Amino acid sequence: MSQALNWGIIGLGEIAAAFAENLKENGKNIYGVAARDEDRAVKFAEKHGIKQAYSSYDGLLSDQAIDIVYIASINSQHFQLIKQSLENGKHVLCEKAIWHDYGELLELEKLAKERKLILAEAMTIYHMPLMEKLKTLIAEGAIGKLQSVQADFGSLKEDDPTNRFFSKEKGGGAMLDIGIYALSFLSFFIEGKAAEIQEVQIPYSKTGVDERWNIGMVTDKDILATATLSFRSKLPKRALIAGDEGYIEIYEYPRADKAVLVKPDGSKETIAAGESRNALYYEASHMEEAIAKQDSGLVYFELTKQTIFWIDGLLSRHF
Repeated sequence: MSQALNWGIIGLGEIAAAFAENLKENGKNIYGVAARDEDRAVKFAEKHGIKQAYSSYDGLLSDQAIDIVYIASINSQHFQLIKQSLENGKHVLCEKAIWHDYGELLELEKLAKERKLILAEAMTIYHMPLMEKLKTLIAEGAIGKLQSVQADFGSLKEDDPTNRFFSKEKGGGAMLDIGIYALSFLSFFIEGKAAEIQEVQIPYSKTGVDERWNIGMVTDKDILATATLSFRSKLPKRALIAGDEGYIEIYEYPRADKAVLVKPDGSKETIAAGESRNALYYEASHMEEAIAKQDSGLVYFELTKQTIFWIDGLLSRHF
């Protein structure tokens, strides 16, 4: 790439701080940050050594020096911020879940294509070197014929109905916060299209958002894919990819850099690639590469669409 791209950040919470630090450590250029509270933007910029602080999102989006916008706001703001960013000629990397409405996601995709811009979801799973290595090993027959893919994620949230995690208005619920990881993992590793999907959902009694899920699907290539989610019990972030000649087990799969390959005789082999601490940098690097090559495949947008299609369907059956 002949010229370094300038990043702008909207939504200055914990994930934005981690993103800023990871990019700065690896030589990426963060030009500016924006918040509706000017003092917050200034403090964030000073803390992370960033040149510009904007007192409004419009200020950042209208600055022609910004090439890419990283959106890390609450879920309910994503659609409008993505649309405004694209309309202002900015490439967009948006935190998960990028948007829960499949039809509106297609609208954003159309706008991005019309403007010759790259739109991507900040899904670490798609960008970790380990995941690409595992996919290659599976294709080479390391576990034989693929049979099933499983991904679980449980997060013990405080029983507080005022928290954004349990707020309908702020895009809360287990599916959009943690389910996006599990279903994205399934998207990455299954073969074929989901021919049948079944689920059980239990709502959070105080606000009615989704609290727990058990999801199962079968693809047209007879791959069984399952996910268990919970907002009120701690579960390991554990994924399993099984074939008829072994299985691969991955813990902390959203940012994993190690996995274990287990053969039917019980023998084990550790597979390693990348570094968990650089997960956000990998996302940003693939984003810049996609922009340079004008190739949305490098940011796995088709997998994002597939995952959001599932999520839209699952949520629409219950809400």
